[in-house]
Amino acid sequence: MSNLFLVPFRKYKVSLKLANSVNDAISQTKSAEVSEKVKSSVIERWTVYWKNIYADYKEVALNTAKDCKEHPVRTSIYATFLASCVYLSKHNPNECTYKDQLMEDTMKIMQVGTAIRNPVSEQYVKWLSQCYNEGIVRHMNLGIISLIWLDDYDKMCSLYKAVCPYLQVQYATFYQRVVDVGFLDKWWVLESKMKDYDTNEAEFSNVQNE
Repeated sequence: MSNLFLVPFRKYKVSLKLANSVNDAISQTKSAEVSEKVKSSVIERWTVYWKNIYADYKEVALNTAKDCKEHPVRTSIYATFLASCVYLSKHNPNECTYKDQLMEDTMKIMQVGTAIRNPVSEQYVKWLSQCYNEGIVRHMNLGIISLIWLDDYDKMCSLYKAVCPYLQVQYATFYQRVVDVGFLDKWWVLESKMKDYDTNEAEFSNVQNE
């Protein structure tokens, strides 16, 4: 009797496994189809997006070319202005060049005898070195020119006056803090201060009086 009940149970078990495997295969097929649809929809959206961008830029380019042909003088002015801005931006000096120039000028003055050093050049270079030691020298990049200006405190200073937003540098008096202007790969104030750095006019006047 037990064998009679065991045979149909085994058949039922096998059929159940077969049904589960079929269901698993169907679900996997459906999920694969869904994922393919999602991928295709994403690709289609990206394709449409880039096509629209291409069409917009193409239209702008055509309109720009048409406008350039209709207004050649204005176009040449705009092109010259844009090229000038790009050139000036490429030749805009940074703070590293300022430090290098200051170090080079310091070495130049040190190689000159004390008696014939230009006092203006010497004092200016010493003053800038002292400002760097105090950590108050700042650099501002304005695209085509750069500014070297002096702050009140070092960046690491945590005093109330240094961190209070109401006691920061005022725009109205900012020009008074500017110590140099960088333009066309030059720092113009530093270069002017180093003019005749090896000539002491007082020393030469004493020699002439003798």
